[in-house]
Amino acid sequence: MEERDKRRVGEEIEPGGRPKAPGRLELLQRFVNTHNHDFPAEWDRIGTGERAGQWLRRKGLVAPRDRVSDADAARLRELREALRALVVANHGGRPDAEAGTIRRLTAGARLRVAIDDAGRTALEPASDGVDGAVATLLGILHEAQIGGDWSRLKGCRQCGYAFFDRSRNRSAAWCAMAICGNRTKNRTYYRRGRPAP
Repeated sequence: MEERDKRRVGEEIEPGGRPKAPGRLELLQRFVNTHNHDFPAEWDRIGTGERAGQWLRRKGLVAPRDRVSDADAARLRELREALRALVVANHGGRPDAEAGTIRRLTAGARLRVAIDDAGRTALEPASDGVDGAVATLLGILHEAQIGGDWSRLKGCRQCGYAFFDRSRNRSAAWCAMAICGNRTKNRTYYRRGRPAP
């Protein structure tokens, strides 16, 4: 894959051509995938306050006038990695430590229940700026858990990339079989083929 295409992974294209997560869960998936640890650190879409601000504005999570500091970006990166650990735990692990980290990082993110003219309710952020963006992501997490889609958002066991598992038996383990699945299988094959020391 060319560098130009690698830079689009997580935003415009999915590894292995997987479909994106449904509805608003796609935004949470995109947030987790703002950086793939297989790529250079400078590719991190929320690596600095300026880059985080650009990404949040493109996604409609902050207003054009909202300022995003480097400290905000550090908080967002820590939240991203805690959420990544949660999606990796959707393979059957225990996310105890990550839940505490998410509670700490979202303490200032307030949500309110809004109701439209048809009587439908939705969770909305009660503040603007980065706290509002964090509240929106937290609301999406809550909605996905209640709606049953959360358990299908998984983290690749090889690279941590968040993908939506559409398999019937919910057993997908890698972002793409052709990429991380093959890496894992090749590593296992190599270990088995080596003579014992």
